[in-house]
Amino acid sequence: MIAWMRRTPLWVVTVVCAIAAGLLLVGAVAHVTDLVRHGLQGYDWAPRWLNLYWSSPTLLDPLAAALLISGKRRGTDLACAVMTTNLSARASNG
Repeated sequence: MIAWMRRTPLWVVTVVCAIAAGLLLVGAVAHVTDLVRHGLQGYDWAPRWLNLYWSSPTLLDPLAAALLISGKRRGTDLACAVMTTNLSARASNG
């Protein structure tokens, strides 16, 4: 459990984790939709490795949501890592 979770009222922790998990699951649905519509090469201009990376949140987002809801620090770490690297990759490539 993350330190702020121990010092914060349970209802606040529950709401914050539920909202974050919900947003992660919305992101996963968006990635599944992209995969169904465009396959693994959804961006013609992007290199293959980048296209594959942008498909990885299909699995990583629900995993982060599940870890987050269970109160695991790894859920927060995974969510931050996926979002940071995803946004960095998008910003640097168009």
